[in-house]
Amino acid sequence: MSADHPVPAPRTRTALQRSGPPLYRQLADDLRSRILDGEFRTTDPMPTEAQLSEGYRTSRITVRHALDLLEREGLVHREQGRGSFIRPRAIAVGPRRLTSFTEELRERGVRQGSVLLASGVVPAPADAPLDLGPSGMCTWMERVRRADDRSIAHQLTWIPAELGEGIAAAVDAHGSLYEFLRETHGLEIDSADETYRVGGADATAAALLDLAVGAPVFIVERVGFARARRVEWTRSVVRGDDYEVHVHLKR
Repeated sequence: MSADHPVPAPRTRTALQRSGPPLYRQLADDLRSRILDGEFRTTDPMPTEAQLSEGYRTSRITVRHALDLLEREGLVHREQGRGSFIRPRAIAVGPRRLTSFTEELRERGVRQGSVLLASGVVPAPADAPLDLGPSGMCTWMERVRRADDRSIAHQLTWIPAELGEGIAAAVDAHGSLYEFLRETHGLEIDSADETYRVGGADATAAALLDLAVGAPVFIVERVGFARARRVEWTRSVVRGDDYEVHVHLKR
């Protein structure tokens, strides 16, 4: 290995949480945050599986599954005998008008639905882009979003725990997180930061969305703001053949 490009040492980490999302997803979320923050250069190898296993106090199998997920998302690529490397960042385009997923489908005249798969109160991920209350906890939801009776998106959402009481029943009944926040807490999501990437469906998304593993999908991450407070973090895997983004360009 070239002395000019040392392997970045993993940051000191506490053990991954044993409750909430699977360990490999927690690890992938943290590595994704480090990648998007520019911690690793595209010309340098990432820490090895052994280094990541030691740094995060987890098994190499967990590390391997996390890297598999990031590779399918198009964030990293692996070279035999050399290790894992960061893929060059995609060009970001925008903006478009802010709507919730429910509103977006409704405006298109599409019959929308939502299936709540799981929910609960969990410790906030270390990199959660949320303004949390004193407990540092989040309400977490996993949903499948449907359009005209077709499953088109797999979503994971985190909000501050103090905003989450009663949310599972409300969202299961009506499908709209934004409507719940507006009617229950008087909070209007009035702006958001949203990032789109193209990747391949992992095994979970493939099973839920009736896709082949590795099929093209959008990976969409949104941080929603209500009066400058970050109250929503949603990660969506959306079928690539059922979704498109239109951007109006003007010089």
